[in-house]
Amino acid sequence: MQEFWEGQSGHKYGPESPQRKNMIKQVDRTIGYLRQRIKESGLESNLNLIITSDHGMETVIKTNEIHIKSVKNFTFKDIQFELLDYGPNGLLLPKEGKLEHVYSVLKNAHPNLHVYKKADFPRRFHYANHPRITPLLLYSDPGYVQFNKGEHGFDNEAMNMKTIFRAVGPAFKQGLVVEPFESVNVYALLCELLGITPEPHDGSLDAVKPIAVLSCLGSLRVPGSSTRNVWRDEEGHGS
Repeated sequence: MQEFWEGQSGHKYGPESPQRKNMIKQVDRTIGYLRQRIKESGLESNLNLIITSDHGMETVIKTNEIHIKSVKNFTFKDIQFELLDYGPNGLLLPKEGKLEHVYSVLKNAHPNLHVYKKADFPRRFHYANHPRITPLLLYSDPGYVQFNKGEHGFDNEAMNMKTIFRAVGPAFKQGLVVEPFESVNVYALLCELLGITPEPHDGSLDAVKPIAVLSCLGSLRVPGSSTRNVWRDEEGHGS
């Protein structure tokens, strides 16, 4: 199941807006209904439920926008291809012979804008090593963007970019709060639960071992009568 209205309200009104908070309440009611129906259907002992999302959201600082087109000595006439029209990230393909000029005029254009050549882009983003990525990459600090009230796609180490992970079912320990782990590991976990051979990926089952029932490791999809559940509330407390 995917619920996207909460994200849309964050983009339109901002992540701290009353509209988004009301939408979160609606999502909470939906999850409550789902868990109640699971219980009434007698599925608690053999159904694993995971609740997570693909990212957090940051409030946009509209009073200090980054306008690339206003940078001194920069012109889009030097650009063969650009992707700058949405969010905090940007891709630029300068015309032949213009790479160094474009890089030099943009790299110090704004204190909250970071401009990198492809080879220098931080490796922790796992992003630039692909032939479709352009020679110049841009990203802004959390909150600095040209469009929208709320946005995502900022540095994933920023707290507001982090998301939640809640799980309940026979494959998970009960009342457990663990250290944060990267969302890329959820894919490996889901494949193990479903008995699916995963495609090549950057995740690891080792990262999610602390949340799993030990007897289920290596065969998480097989429920056992002695397994326990994990659930955490909005503040992350176990129950």
